[in-house]
Amino acid sequence: MRSLRWLVAIAGAAACSSVETGIPGGSGGGGAGVDGGTADGGGNADGGSDAGTGGTIDCDGLAPASLGTMASYAEPYDSTSGVCGLPVGNGAGVMAHFVSGDAYPRFTLVNPSGGVNGRVATVAHGGIIPLPSGFLEWSFTQFRSIYEEQFIDAIDDSGKPGGAGRNLFYMYAPREELLATDVNGGAALAGTSHVEGRKDQRRVTMFDATGRTRWGPRDLPTDSAVFGLGVDLNDRVLVIQDGYARCGGCIVAQWFERDGSPLTGQFTLFTGFSAGPATWFELAPLIGGGLAVRRMDADRPGQTQGFHSQWLVTVDSGKDAIQAAPDWMKARPDTNLALARSRTAYAVLPNGGSGQPCSQDVELVSRSGNSCAKWTLELASGRTCDTLELRLGLDGTILQRLPFELESDSDGSGRMKSCTLRFWPAALK
Repeated sequence: MRSLRWLVAIAGAAACSSVETGIPGGSGGGGAGVDGGTADGGGNADGGSDAGTGGTIDCDGLAPASLGTMASYAEPYDSTSGVCGLPVGNGAGVMAHFVSGDAYPRFTLVNPSGGVNGRVATVAHGGIIPLPSGFLEWSFTQFRSIYEEQFIDAIDDSGKPGGAGRNLFYMYAPREELLATDVNGGAALAGTSHVEGRKDQRRVTMFDATGRTRWGPRDLPTDSAVFGLGVDLNDRVLVIQDGYARCGGCIVAQWFERDGSPLTGQFTLFTGFSAGPATWFELAPLIGGGLAVRRMDADRPGQTQGFHSQWLVTVDSGKDAIQAAPDWMKARPDTNLALARSRTAYAVLPNGGSGQPCSQDVELVSRSGNSCAKWTLELASGRTCDTLELRLGLDGTILQRLPFELESDSDGSGRMKSCTLRFWPAALK
């Protein structure tokens, strides 16, 4: 199982073991094809075609006339020992660009003009979580017996401390932990944690935008593997776990209120499974509250590119009410959803994949599922690429990592490569 992915810039060995569960119907399939405006090499994107087609009145006023002008930032790194990872963007338009020339996770904080605000280096492994302003930094500090001492703290848009100071906590090693962003400001953490004087077990904790503990660690009712975690717009947390001991081979879930009190008991989310080699669940907040759940499948644990996904269900905020994912979600496999246009619409963002056309589509969908606009972001005409996830910053900035094969070779050796972030500032604000 891959952890700490959704809206988090990850570094280091932050992966869990594979989830031995599955959903009938396989791993999703190819991404839905879309058409629309184009973005040329200079980054000028046309307005999407099909805006408000079919009399879809809820599209009125949702789509911008264009995505604006593309900007970019590139930094060299040693491709034999370093990492060029995926970025995240905060509510102020500042982007944490994950690029490191060695084994230590490093993030360059890029402003909307393409300049550098500062740099952040975590220890051994860690990540950057976007906030409405600034970021939360999560990192490992040291081993304490069988535990890892970790911390989370707030930093400003330049990477300087800006919160309540380091908030230390202890996770069991080897780690099983998931981190999920609260788009209102904060993050939830679930996994096997250590609390002095109490038995080690799976717990969930919520942090606020200063890095302080909002609530927790709270014991989970079942000490079984955590397979998914999400925070909705009401700041309620949904924890998804292995439910084998409860219902003989199923997946269970439980809601927690913004103060940490349980809103539901543990309820069955899925039954009847067919696991892939590496399967997990990711969650996306819905307009008005609640979460959408998608199944994630990769060929192997820890895979960061070429995975598949399929939207399965939605869960009402704070309730054990489950519905099948609406048809418009099911019709868009291999995509993620992000809140756009002041949380009145969804941006449909491709997962990326191997050997695909060297372009990526971003689609704007209304709350009811109508397609309001589509754009094509051209990477290289007439060829294929191994594309990566397209992402959206909290302020509506579109974030696109350049595929490895399109990066420049700075010294002719094939070792030193550029790591390029392309972005459209506040395009879907």
